[in-house]
Amino acid sequence: MGSNKSGFKNETDIITCLSNKKFEELNDNLKRFILFLFPQVKENDLIKCYNGKARQKPDIVIDIKGVIKRISVKKGNGNSVHQEEISLFMNFLTTLDIPEDVKIELLKYHWGDGTTDGSGENRISSAEYKKEHKNEMQLINKELNKKSILIKLITRILFKGSNDDGDEADAIYYGDINEGHWADKDEIINYIINNNFNLNSLHFGPLTYQAWNRCLNFNPKTENRRYIMQVKWGSIEKDLKNIEKERIESE
Repeated sequence: MGSNKSGFKNETDIITCLSNKKFEELNDNLKRFILFLFPQVKENDLIKCYNGKARQKPDIVIDIKGVIKRISVKKGNGNSVHQEEISLFMNFLTTLDIPEDVKIELLKYHWGDGTTDGSGENRISSAEYKKEHKNEMQLINKELNKKSILIKLITRILFKGSNDDGDEADAIYYGDINEGHWADKDEIINYIINNNFNLNSLHFGPLTYQAWNRCLNFNPKTENRRYIMQVKWGSIEKDLKNIEKERIESE
């Protein structure tokens, strides 16, 4: 994934190209995106576009004649799509129909030190943990990739975030002002729950879970990152292209 600075600039570029512009003034790429979001848009309709609220999933907000769409914008490789404190994430999991032993195994994987609270003295890498605990990893993946659970996980990770009162993203846009791929919430959820993603990592569909930093060397400068869970969507471009292909074929 590109740096935050690069991501912020990309969002600013998109806002600049959309804000206070008529539909007819947009480049072909942005015209297709706006038409996807607003099928009834007219050539002379004025577009308003501005930043979403801080620390919420929508990065930009698009308003045409009072109809509002909130968009999560992504760019680059190895995209991190979500971060939150592991304690908050575990609180969320308690609201789902997940067996207790699965939650315990997830915590053990997260900390990688033989404990469920990060207090162990022998920390191992995720690669080593997965090699030594294949059965446990399969158990976690089996439960968390059940459709009913997966829908709720995807909604939190990609569209809603950890703030229950936050705005929810309506769609994801991957790319820049000249070239992009996109899909709305329903398309992405349907794609993920109806396809198999055979990954050897702990995953939710194509989204992979990890500790932000396992801090194997006990570096005090990065120790606090152990307490943060992170989700990446490494195949985001490929998956959005697949969704676009399915959309075209169904038209």
